[in-house]
Amino acid sequence: MAIDITLSGANANSYVDIAFADDFFLGRLYSELWIDANEAKKEQALRTATRRLDMEKYYGDKAVDTQALAYPRVGYGYLDGILIDGTIPKQIKEAQCELAIHLLETNMSKVGVNDGKVKKESLDGMSTEYFYDKNDNVAQSNDKLPPFVISLLADLSKTVSSTGFITISR
Repeated sequence: MAIDITLSGANANSYVDIAFADDFFLGRLYSELWIDANEAKKEQALRTATRRLDMEKYYGDKAVDTQALAYPRVGYGYLDGILIDGTIPKQIKEAQCELAIHLLETNMSKVGVNDGKVKKESLDGMSTEYFYDKNDNVAQSNDKLPPFVISLLADLSKTVSSTGFITISR
């Protein structure tokens, strides 16, 4: 499946194309994972990043009821002095690129792998035992967004904040 970045498109599956992401990563340190990836992996990473970003709850409303993606949106207005209604904000595009490179090394599809939860605590001995994955790493949920992505989305999303905590709104 090819990348479709049609603005408000019913079949759109990405906010950016490979050319945009390649250009983004040329100016970013530690981009070797992206630069070395083949076109198919880049497409998969961009489409997967888009799906994950679209799980967030954003301010405003979809610009067109039939659009496949969360953006463009209307009803938000300005961000950093720039009108973002009807557009895909720079922050969304950059968040997608950052999440895409993260996905090249992290399998976020394994949701709920113990969330880094404590397995057992001992107060008298002051010890804590965590759940571990098969590689003896403290198991954590892989569906959490990387901190830099969270910071990019903080002003746009109802469900993430710049502190990295998810906020609940009714």
